[in-house]
Amino acid sequence: MYRNKRVVVSLIVALVLLMSASVSIHAAELWHYWLSGGEKEALDAFLDKARELYPNSEFTERGIPGSTSEMRRQLGAAFMANDPPESYQSAIGYDMKSYVDAGRLEPIDDIWDAINGDEVFSEGLRNMVKFDGHAYGIPLNTHVISHIFYNKAIFDKYNLTPPTTWDEYKQVSKTLRDNGIEPFAAATGWTAAQFYGCLVTVLGPEGYLALGNGDLAFTDPKVREAFKLYGDAFVSSYMFGWSGYGWAEAANEVINGNAAMYLNGDWVVAYFEQSGWTPGEDFGFFPTPGTEDVIIIQVDALAAPKGAKDAEGARNLLMVAGGVEGQSAFNQYKGSVAANLNVEPDIYNPILRETYERFQRVNEEGTVLPNQLFMLPPGLYQEFTKQVEMYALNPTDKVLDGVLKTLEAMRQDLISEGAFVKWSDM
Repeated sequence: MYRNKRVVVSLIVALVLLMSASVSIHAAELWHYWLSGGEKEALDAFLDKARELYPNSEFTERGIPGSTSEMRRQLGAAFMANDPPESYQSAIGYDMKSYVDAGRLEPIDDIWDAINGDEVFSEGLRNMVKFDGHAYGIPLNTHVISHIFYNKAIFDKYNLTPPTTWDEYKQVSKTLRDNGIEPFAAATGWTAAQFYGCLVTVLGPEGYLALGNGDLAFTDPKVREAFKLYGDAFVSSYMFGWSGYGWAEAANEVINGNAAMYLNGDWVVAYFEQSGWTPGEDFGFFPTPGTEDVIIIQVDALAAPKGAKDAEGARNLLMVAGGVEGQSAFNQYKGSVAANLNVEPDIYNPILRETYERFQRVNEEGTVLPNQLFMLPPGLYQEFTKQVEMYALNPTDKVLDGVLKTLEAMRQDLISEGAFVKWSDM
């Protein structure tokens, strides 16, 4: 008799524990490619804050080596297997919209309203994450991708000042090369495609947007002129063997004094700092020539796929992503400015504080532009990256002819499909 009672009690206890776990513990997985330096530290700080704010939810993460293209490949496999993550790191604009159009993302209007998204995010960001009146992503940060970083010790040694024009830039590059210093660090893939300053110089902000909207032909003489400027100014000053480097390895060349300048997103600020450099003392930045009144941004956002198993955990994760506490925890390590306008600037180091202040000034007096790659339909931006690198590897007129014809043929096909988006109308 006693033995039977003990069995019954044990079963009841086990059932209670199982029910308690199912009610209070959730497993929400975040997919990302924040794997280097300060990026990982930022992710850890963000997840720690999420666990603090939602102790009854379990948050896990999975790193996807690579970038947006690899994330899309992995997500495609997950959707086919009906096993998507609760949330993932997404670019804004077309990268997100393509999944919305395919019915793969949950609308998050309730979260957007709870965090006052229409008030805490700028109009430009809202237009890139809201489609047909519904929100689908939470902007987590704002990276500036039009700043050139430089090694201050090298500039001081050769009495160089940050250039403000392309002619000055070419003279600085010549002085550096004459003294055995590689002028410009560079890397393969998407890093080589960051020549937006050349586009803005030649096309102006309106032409830049027209190209992203599909309204300007790649074979237009002005686009060719922008590519030529890229070859004459940037590619000619790239360090030897640049195509064998990733973005972090290229940054090391600046740290080690082998190269003097580097055009990359300001996530590299966190990488420099993690490597022992003091912001404002060991390195500084200047706007790419042609962008004195322009800032070009790239934004990381979190989105929630349909079909994920832990809907409540996904909601909690996105609530943290949109709030001041979560954005502060993330951006103080990431090397970026928070997307939430209510985050106080005292979380930033001197370089990011200067970036924040310049962003505020340009937002009022100049033009803030999105990364053009993510204005384009995904297939075109992937081809665009490939073609720019092809030209950088061999910047001849013959190669450029082929690059522009290839991109224009894709543009024409996409126009016939109605694939381009007028982002200002979203």
